[in-house]
Amino acid sequence: MSRLKSIVVLGGVLALLVGVGVAWATTGATTGYPQPKEVVPAQKQAPFENRYVLTAVGSGASIRSGEMKFELEEGSSPQFLVGISQFYSYGPTGEIETGLFTFYPPRELKNGKGIGFTALKVGASAQYGQVTPDGELQLFTPEGDTVKGQLRLHGGGPWPVEFKVLGDEERYTASPPAARQIHEAEPNNPGWGGEASEYEGDYELVNGGTDPTAKAGTLGPVIGVAQGLGVKGSVVTAGSMTVEGNPAVATVELETGGTKRTLTLTDLAWQGDQRVAKVHAEGPDSPVVGHFEGTGGQGQVKGNLVAGHSVYKVDFQLKG
Repeated sequence: MSRLKSIVVLGGVLALLVGVGVAWATTGATTGYPQPKEVVPAQKQAPFENRYVLTAVGSGASIRSGEMKFELEEGSSPQFLVGISQFYSYGPTGEIETGLFTFYPPRELKNGKGIGFTALKVGASAQYGQVTPDGELQLFTPEGDTVKGQLRLHGGGPWPVEFKVLGDEERYTASPPAARQIHEAEPNNPGWGGEASEYEGDYELVNGGTDPTAKAGTLGPVIGVAQGLGVKGSVVTAGSMTVEGNPAVATVELETGGTKRTLTLTDLAWQGDQRVAKVHAEGPDSPVVGHFEGTGGQGQVKGNLVAGHSVYKVDFQLKG
């Protein structure tokens, strides 16, 4: 297990489980993080060193409530912030699930009006080092005791979030109160951009991985299908996409687990950097078997492509 994984898991989980929730986390629980490569000025970080409760969140995130804490890494020079959080989310059948996250490393937002962090998901068992990058949290310049921002998790978003700064004596004896749900309009602009020239053309897959079933012999296809059912999705080893027509239609070629698959995307729509589409298995006139949800812009389209029970994490780049 790497030093970073050990530190993040043990620091984040222990901090969250001391007493009840993040509001009870003790100072020093995040000691031991490596110095980030990017140095964020102290005056940019200082306003965010607080405890927070989630007061509003985009409804698409399926988050009921949450709380978090940011503190400066002890003994670091220059100092940097590390965050820990606990979110309560709605599961597939409506049950409440708990998600633990750490936020590290910090970086200054390009517009200079806030600070961003990589969201690292903490698994249930610290001893196995279950920590994986799972999104991003951006916090904008505080307005009184309110901090707004946006959150990406599990390949989805961004969703707007709002937090209230908690006073020194404020804490909860149980889970924090339910956050207000911000109901966002679904992307409804046709195509995947304002101009067809921005997104039409041939794309190549740039996140292809090594085929994990290559040495599995006759069990390779079976393992590939089973892998696609997991939350991390299938490892796509190769692929391409062509977007053309009016209305625009995308033809996607994917290779995974020794199996090649052709899918068709229709009803392409966008809003900001959000990109969505319906997925068909056998051409645009065949039944819908899933959906695509992700982000795009500047010749890139990436996100989760769901077809039946399989999930494919794809990142396509428009060819020059």
